[in-house]
Amino acid sequence: MRAAPASLDPATPDAAPLTSLVFETLVRVDEAGAPQPCLALSWQHDATAKRWQFNLRPGTKLHDGSGLTAATVVAALEAALPGVTISATAAAGNVDAVIIRANHPMPDLLLDLAHNGWLDTGPFRQTAFEPGQRAEFAANDDYWGGRPFLDAINVQFGRGLRDQLADLELGKADVVEAGPADLHRASSHGRTIWSSAAVSLVALAFNPAPDARPREALALSIDRAAMHAVLLQKQGEPTAALLPQWISGYAFLFPTAQDLPRARTLANDLPPAARALTLTYDPAMRAARPLAERVAVNARDAGINVQVSPQNPHADVRLVEVRLASLDPEHALAALAAALGLPAPAGSGSAAALYESERKLLEDFRAVPLFQLPVLYAASSRVRVYTGPPVTRLGDWRFENLWLSGTAP
Repeated sequence: MRAAPASLDPATPDAAPLTSLVFETLVRVDEAGAPQPCLALSWQHDATAKRWQFNLRPGTKLHDGSGLTAATVVAALEAALPGVTISATAAAGNVDAVIIRANHPMPDLLLDLAHNGWLDTGPFRQTAFEPGQRAEFAANDDYWGGRPFLDAINVQFGRGLRDQLADLELGKADVVEAGPADLHRASSHGRTIWSSAAVSLVALAFNPAPDARPREALALSIDRAAMHAVLLQKQGEPTAALLPQWISGYAFLFPTAQDLPRARTLANDLPPAARALTLTYDPAMRAARPLAERVAVNARDAGINVQVSPQNPHADVRLVEVRLASLDPEHALAALAAALGLPAPAGSGSAAALYESERKLLEDFRAVPLFQLPVLYAASSRVRVYTGPPVTRLGDWRFENLWLSGTAP
């Protein structure tokens, strides 16, 4: 993988694909975004949704061999759910249960619990970890869902996409990340492609400056359609919204079309010094260099000189890729705003209010969304999927149902 996480803390974005190997929550969401039982076998709430009871799955063990208890779950949730009261109790049949109470309705609590309160009960145990270098995981023989078919997983960190693809072709890796430009090469060599939903936002993030005209001119000069068709091989979708269409339902309201006449008018009104910008990017990012260079070409057509300078901490604008962290639109928008250096969005109780929050975040062009991309993986021909998708909608690994040809599933 390209990321080089310093820890396996589930709150660490770089460690996101690994989280589901080791950790689990009370509730998980399926491919349709519907809550499903995980460490909680069942739940119920009162008519106001202010009081919820979660009945724990009996016989579940933590990786240290101890049994999962309601007290353990309470301790894991207290920091993640401020402003609520969490307590342990016993349900019918002496099953451990967790009670969550609040002074306000909590209709979205299940989605909150799908991303909070992680516990090490997952299908694999961490057996080795070198920060920024590698990690190893072994099958959890006591996993409540049944022992995984794979005995172990070895993950190498900090590998660029080109190196990963070479590792796959040389038989040094079974699963690698893939960029849009690698798909044809990988599939033509008999590799299987796995894809998440469009969960990775590619955007331009500007350093704060009082004059928004250079930012708006650059935004209007960009030809997203051409970049999407050629540089991204039509993977994902062009966007001018922070949230993808499939999660918000309103992304189409943000126009993505290039408007060179308006961009030129704005640029011509600027003093010469304001028509020069420096654009930087992380070389490990997918298609970063060709995208940055195309942004510079489009900007030149509008009368703006953009100098591309990789890994330049003093650049005026950064080309970034930020991965969606939640299926809850409000939580996802807040996380994206934080990652892009934008103000925290106002709370929302409806799609209309959420749209208005996002519109305000984008109105001064401090962030310019470009594309929503899926997370892509290429797998060798010996990797088999027993059941269910091998990656979740958010792109996390579900490797407990993988097996290798030549071994019995």
